[in-house]
Amino acid sequence: MFRNGKLIFIFLLAVILAGCSMVKDSPAVYELSSKVSKISYVTPVPISTPPPAIPGKLKATILSAGDVIMHDNVIKSGKKGEDIYDYNSIFSKIKPYVQEADFSIISFEGVALDSDKNYSGYPLFNSPPAIISAISNTGFDMVNMGNNHCLDKGLKGLLETRNIIKEQNMQVIGTFGDAAESRYKIRDLNGIKVGFLSYTYGCNMNENRLSKEECDTHLSLIDNEKIETEIKTLSPKVDLVIVLMHWGVEYRKEPTSEQKKLADNMFSWGVDIILGSHPHVIEPSEIRETDEKIKYVIYSMGNFLSNQIGGNNPNERNNDYTEDGMMILIEVEKDTETAKTSIVSIKHIPTWVYRYTENNIYQYIIYPVLSTEQIESEEIDPVLAEKLKNSYNRTMKMVQDYPVE
Repeated sequence: MFRNGKLIFIFLLAVILAGCSMVKDSPAVYELSSKVSKISYVTPVPISTPPPAIPGKLKATILSAGDVIMHDNVIKSGKKGEDIYDYNSIFSKIKPYVQEADFSIISFEGVALDSDKNYSGYPLFNSPPAIISAISNTGFDMVNMGNNHCLDKGLKGLLETRNIIKEQNMQVIGTFGDAAESRYKIRDLNGIKVGFLSYTYGCNMNENRLSKEECDTHLSLIDNEKIETEIKTLSPKVDLVIVLMHWGVEYRKEPTSEQKKLADNMFSWGVDIILGSHPHVIEPSEIRETDEKIKYVIYSMGNFLSNQIGGNNPNERNNDYTEDGMMILIEVEKDTETAKTSIVSIKHIPTWVYRYTENNIYQYIIYPVLSTEQIESEEIDPVLAEKLKNSYNRTMKMVQDYPVE
């Protein structure tokens, strides 16, 4: 279900079970006037009219988003009746960005089961399959399940979630159905072959409940020797290699020296793009020039959706930084004469999780955060405008678009 639109938009355990922490119910964070229940701003606008196709040049856009984490309050937000859930409105503001990309990826932490309707957030995440439907309806093409919560309901839960994702016409990366399934995925995007791999540091020790054969068959755990072998196997088959990494230290705003070393190694082995997740806050991006080729790493894309909201009593796990996320829009180009594929542009689209109350129930919307100038030009509640500007500034201090404008 590829998207053919090519508009480039302006925006684009260390402790067991510690990370995707339970967030206490508390009063609404942002007190608006009684006439305002939610913000209505943000209409996507293209940077410019795309240039006409150049003979001998193939182009494609790839969009990636961070972690979707279904805490208890997020689960409750979509309940519409007995066993009826709907989460489509959460993604309504970012949907145009996703659909305009040729291919889009999102990270989903936990499982989503139809066989077990005892839905729960922390510490064992089990969500209604309606969240998978909403992700599909938004336009995402691939779901990354390679994370520390993929075994929250055991191997049975992992396999059922995979099936539900695939039934929604999306691909799964990071977990596997059987030994015959390829460790990588290859997609042809407008004539450009892009290969995907995914790895996680662990599964909250739930992997210890599996046999070695089951681990090797169904999981993709970080192991340097294995990663090198798989990258070098994939690289000759494709024009571009993207690796999704669930790694790092939760709530830390900088990568570790081990992450940096592994990123260096992966680039030397043939990777072009590294997309990181897990820390629940945004970590820096880097543009690398290796062998006259531009390469890119973002160590953490932050929380795309969660209930980790700062509010009046912020702490390490619930603060302004855990409200921030991003979408990354990458344009790549292949020269059909030289067969060389290169990164043309990288746009970071900051996002912010807006939580409000409706009928005494928390509701959520993911907002793409425009430039501070655009925020100031919109008619937005001043408190929210300030929140949006602060979120935008926090995020853009950590990342660098390419080329620099």
